[in-house]
Amino acid sequence: MRRRTRTVLAALATSTLLGLGLTACAPARTYTFNIATRGRITADVGEFARHVQATLDDRRGWSLGGSIRFVRTDGPSDFTVWLAAADTVPGFGRPCSSMWSCRQGRNVIINQDRWLGASPSWPYGVETYRHYVVNHEVGHWMGFGHASCPAPWVRAPVMVQQSKGGAAMGTCSFNVWPTPGELGGAGARHRVPVTPTGLLSPDGPFGNVDMAVVTRTTEPDGSPGPPSAVELAGWTVDGDTVAPLTVVVLADGRPIASLPADRERLDVAAAVGYGPSHGFHTTVPVGPDTVQVCVVAVGTGSGPALGQLGCQVVK
Repeated sequence: MRRRTRTVLAALATSTLLGLGLTACAPARTYTFNIATRGRITADVGEFARHVQATLDDRRGWSLGGSIRFVRTDGPSDFTVWLAAADTVPGFGRPCSSMWSCRQGRNVIINQDRWLGASPSWPYGVETYRHYVVNHEVGHWMGFGHASCPAPWVRAPVMVQQSKGGAAMGTCSFNVWPTPGELGGAGARHRVPVTPTGLLSPDGPFGNVDMAVVTRTTEPDGSPGPPSAVELAGWTVDGDTVAPLTVVVLADGRPIASLPADRERLDVAAAVGYGPSHGFHTTVPVGPDTVQVCVVAVGTGSGPALGQLGCQVVK
């Protein structure tokens, strides 16, 4: 016979998201934008539009945790995000060039070559670069000029010309999302509050173990015995990708299982805007001497490689 002892690590669904500061809040200001193209476009424009929207919606970016809402429209708008063939970019005017993306007035121009291939200096891959370049160029529209590396080995402000690397980067580390100082500056410029996200790292994987159910053997006298298995459920997201992450289960620091976090979680999708497939649910066997089980997420792109989602003592 076995006895199942339910242990709740955090309240399910809504309260979990509340604890991370990821629930939707009423925006204090709304800006509208168009999507447009110029020149011969070979990239998927629908994917481009979705990625731009996801970047602008992300609570770590210029939404300032939800205080600013960016709404796509086909009518009059505050600014336009262009996907432009490289040879057409100079036509927007200085300082635009066929090599880089740029901003000219209310036009935010993303160079198709950079969109498809990032830049030679970028270390993390195309998906993360796309977030960066949208954040950087929209940051110009938000009122920011270029920044420089403020101190050795810190995250580069998103307004640093990270695409160019080298002297433009200095000794800073590459970074996708606005720094706290940039977020505060945007809040002051646009006269809205900055809502804390509750995330320890703006670039690393985050999420939660919503539930742990410990299965124990039953002693001859009927009392609960040692653990034999743990059922785990939760979710994880990395803002550098819309794809599901991998989660690893550790027993006393030793990996015992890994699985994709690809189950549907509509509540997570509504809160963080990266699609519905970010949940996990598994049961793993554990030895009778196991003391603690933890779940970590394997991130991608910039930021920490691992993010701890939760632990449970099972002894």
